[in-house]
Amino acid sequence: MIVLYGYVIYWITALCGITYGYHRYFSHKSYSASPMVEIWLLYLGLLCGGRSALTWAGVHRMHHAYADTERDPHSAKNYPWYVILFSTWKVDSIPRKFIIDLIKNPRVMFFHRYGLYILVAHWILTVLTFGWNAVIINTMLVVLSYLGFGILNLFGHNSSGPINNIYINLMAPLEGNHKDHHEQPKSAVP
Repeated sequence: MIVLYGYVIYWITALCGITYGYHRYFSHKSYSASPMVEIWLLYLGLLCGGRSALTWAGVHRMHHAYADTERDPHSAKNYPWYVILFSTWKVDSIPRKFIIDLIKNPRVMFFHRYGLYILVAHWILTVLTFGWNAVIINTMLVVLSYLGFGILNLFGHNSSGPINNIYINLMAPLEGNHKDHHEQPKSAVP
C-alpha cells in the first residue's frame, strides 16, 4: 500500500513542483506567482530529485531553443535510449542568456545554493517523523522523477520532432502534450 501512496504523492508533488513550478513557471513564465508560491514550487521541485530550478529551467530553455538538434541537451537523437530514459545525460555549461532572469531571483538563487541542505533536512525530518515509510516515499520521489523526465524526453519526440503521447502523463504529470507544448511553450495549461 505504501507504494501506491508513494506514487500518488509523487504524482501530485511532480505536478506542482515540476510541471507547474520548474516547467511552466520558472522555465516559461506562463503565469505570475507571489514569492510565497515561488518558495513552495521551489521546495516541491527540489523534492523531485534535488536539481535546482536554475539548472532545470536553463537546460529546458536550451532544449526548446535547440530541439532535436545536436545542441539539444537531452535529445534522443544524440544519446542512446538508456541515457535519455535514466536522465544520465550531462550539460557542461548553460549559456547565461538562458538563465539571466533566474539569477536575479533571490528565491531561485537561495534554493540553488542551499538546495542540498534543504533536501537533507527534509529527509531527516520526514524519516524521524514517519520512519521507513518516509524513506520509501522520498526515494520514490527521486526515482520516479528521473524516470518521468526520461520517459518524457524519450517518448515525447520521434524522428519528426515533438509528439503528443497521453501515456507520458502516467510518469510525467500532464506533460503528455509535448508537441502542443513545443508549439505554444508559454501556455500555463498542460
